[in-house]
Amino acid sequence: MKKIILSVLLFSLLIGCVAAFPANAEDAKVVAHWKFQNVNGYFSGDIDKDELQFVDLSGNGNDLVTKVVGNGAQLDIFTWDTGSDKGASTTESALKINNTKVLAAAVDPYESGETSYSGGYTSGKYLETIKGAPMNINEFEDGISVDIIFKLSPELDNEYNRYTGIFSRQGVIEDQNEPPFSIALCEWDNDPQTGTLNENKTWFQFVHCDDVQKVNNELDEIKIGADGWHHLLVTTDGFSITYYIDGEPLRTFGDIPFIEVRDPNYSWEIGVGRKSGTGHESDCKNENVPEGLIRRLFAGSIAEIRVMDGPIENEDSLYYKTVNYDTIPAPATPKNPGEITETETETETETETETEAPTETEKETEPETNTEAETTDKPADTEAETKKPTDTTSGNANQGGGANTGLIIGIIVGALAVICVIIFIILKVKKKK
Repeated sequence: MKKIILSVLLFSLLIGCVAAFPANAEDAKVVAHWKFQNVNGYFSGDIDKDELQFVDLSGNGNDLVTKVVGNGAQLDIFTWDTGSDKGASTTESALKINNTKVLAAAVDPYESGETSYSGGYTSGKYLETIKGAPMNINEFEDGISVDIIFKLSPELDNEYNRYTGIFSRQGVIEDQNEPPFSIALCEWDNDPQTGTLNENKTWFQFVHCDDVQKVNNELDEIKIGADGWHHLLVTTDGFSITYYIDGEPLRTFGDIPFIEVRDPNYSWEIGVGRKSGTGHESDCKNENVPEGLIRRLFAGSIAEIRVMDGPIENEDSLYYKTVNYDTIPAPATPKNPGEITETETETETETETETEAPTETEKETEPETNTEAETTDKPADTEAETKKPTDTTSGNANQGGGANTGLIIGIIVGALAVICVIIFIILKVKKKK
């Protein structure tokens, strides 16, 4: 009897540890991968028109399409920029997104006194996943990882562009007045409200919420400017969320139950920030739609974004490893949300090949894959401030239920293990008597 109880005890402890352990980084799967480059097959459509569509190279069908705001159709928002020199592989081109106050002023006369909710200068363009894209219904129960290689525009305006989303989930949680998930910019550091970025710097905002919980943190340990390309990694295992900038850890939010970000009717977006227009119905220029009023748009360049289902290690990010694909999928066709199934969100790509970062020699001899890229010089490799962050900082998310299922199972099994220990002690005492 003693041996049986001891075996049960050890087995319970083992199961409890496994159940409570965060998702393994090695189990992460590619959900979507976009390379915003002037390369044949990476996109379809004319960059000078509004039908531009970027192909999900992972083959999962999570393509991005152009969306127009206000009088954005009259503006040359999308152009090709010189490529990125940040991360494991350089690129010959990148997508430049010119949602600037100066450009929009040509079609949206600004009136002094207009509030940020009134839609002054909110004419431009952004990108969103196609309707019925598999990732639109992905709950990311094991967490999510997002790689972004980007550059900020010096024309970013603190009044017009601040708090714009770089990568976010469409929709606004009404009670929280925030999107369910958003990687965004913040304020400028040393400039008046109406100032441009220029020599100034900004920092990141991370938002993640549902009806009962909200994480809304500004990461001001490291500030970045319009001084060159940067790589950003945001990764979570369902227990904590960590930011990395240019390969260096920025901050970890601990004790954060992962919050569901699923709504089949809404998409994921690049280059836009939203708020609820409730209370501002009379002065909103842009339509106050259920998925949220568009307030601020992004200005800068993006070379690549990859989304993973689950956590990844920093050394497996696009900063250290380049990912190529043997074949390029054809552009995906939008579907009604009801046409997509859960199994389609778990499709694994067989064409993905991951390689270590090339050496400097390999970079110099790498053949050009760009078909029509611009030939101007690349920006200098100037780094952002590298002030080291302090140890992990806890966020303010622990405001309600929604704890990770694995943690709950771990607690239950752990309790059973304690009961086994008590029984074992009681039997041992009785035997001595």
